[in-house]
Amino acid sequence: MMKASIIARCISLVLLATGATSVHAATSYMEARSDAMGGTGVASSHYGTAALSNPALLTHFGATDDFSIVLPSVGAQVSDPNNTVDRADDVKDLWNRFDTAVDSQTGVSESAAALKSKLKDLKDTQANGQVGASIVATVPNKTLPFAVVVKSWGTVSVEGKVSDHDLQYLDNVADGTLPASSVDTDSLTSRAHGRAAVITDVGIAMAHQFETAGQSWSLGITPKYQRIDLFNYNVSVQDFDKNDINSSDYHNTKTGFNADLGMATDLSDNWTLGLAVQNIIPRSVDTKAINGEKETFKVRTQATAGAAWHNRFITTALDVDLTEASGFTSDKKRQFASLGAELNAWSWMQVRAGYRQNIISNDGSAFTAGLGFSPFDVVHLDITGIAGTDRTYGAVAQMQFTF
Repeated sequence: MMKASIIARCISLVLLATGATSVHAATSYMEARSDAMGGTGVASSHYGTAALSNPALLTHFGATDDFSIVLPSVGAQVSDPNNTVDRADDVKDLWNRFDTAVDSQTGVSESAAALKSKLKDLKDTQANGQVGASIVATVPNKTLPFAVVVKSWGTVSVEGKVSDHDLQYLDNVADGTLPASSVDTDSLTSRAHGRAAVITDVGIAMAHQFETAGQSWSLGITPKYQRIDLFNYNVSVQDFDKNDINSSDYHNTKTGFNADLGMATDLSDNWTLGLAVQNIIPRSVDTKAINGEKETFKVRTQATAGAAWHNRFITTALDVDLTEASGFTSDKKRQFASLGAELNAWSWMQVRAGYRQNIISNDGSAFTAGLGFSPFDVVHLDITGIAGTDRTYGAVAQMQFTF
């Protein structure tokens, strides 16, 4: 089983590698082909990854398809328009120098001025990031195609909460209004706040094809065990350490059961329509209260409609979120329209591109692109790159085997 602690470590790595990160993924999973096509998939996913996007598409397999396994799909998206984490680290260093200066009564005004400048830069800044990983094993058949799916998706953010009191206090020290001998560093109250959520699903997706008034359509469902891990890291800027955000001191967990639903129909040989609803049971979970502060994470019921046009060589897809995505209540809202295309001009290589736009705020738009390599149609290696607003970058890699 893919444990939430793995994703928690990934969150830590994201913080270390990029400084963490305003990032907004279009989905609550990461899958290289879908992400390369702008985050689409509700009507265009391969049957081997349908359990992630729309379980109804499990019925869309070929006559020679017997088994598929994704082992694994991993990805991360990060952006930090204000260099928040690097600034927090700089503030910590300058805070320690200020402490030393006060203890030695040497260079107090100069160190106070330097600390004030960095605290001012940190004020009201925020950084976010997301990571994901999944494993999917799919068995297609005419009666009840099914898949075992394990996926984890994590979101993390860091923000600087700098008080006006601290800025004025340090200004008074720097200009000599407050004598160095009277300085009390414990009176400074500015804090660094990091929060993270990891959602882990373990489920069995299944689908069946029906016919109504001569029109074939598929219904899919994924009953799943769901674990929610929350982290509320709230410390003084002086004590900030990005490696501690996933410490057990700030961590709590809630478990339960949930389900995803999906529908799909082929209007013709070239047109497919789909509708997917993730997390039909909404939940609200509070973090631990740290220093009197806590956050609420909402697992929201997210509905997405999709359409795809396809033939042997080209697939185009459009997905539109009908509801908001899951997230902390203080996060900016995410609800996307995504557009993508795939060119499969060679039997062993695919070229993909896409674009997504947040339709309820200005944050989160991104261009996506990727390549797929599929020698003998058995081994599939897919890689994806993402670039968007506010210094947003991401990558997804996936290995899949089909037989």
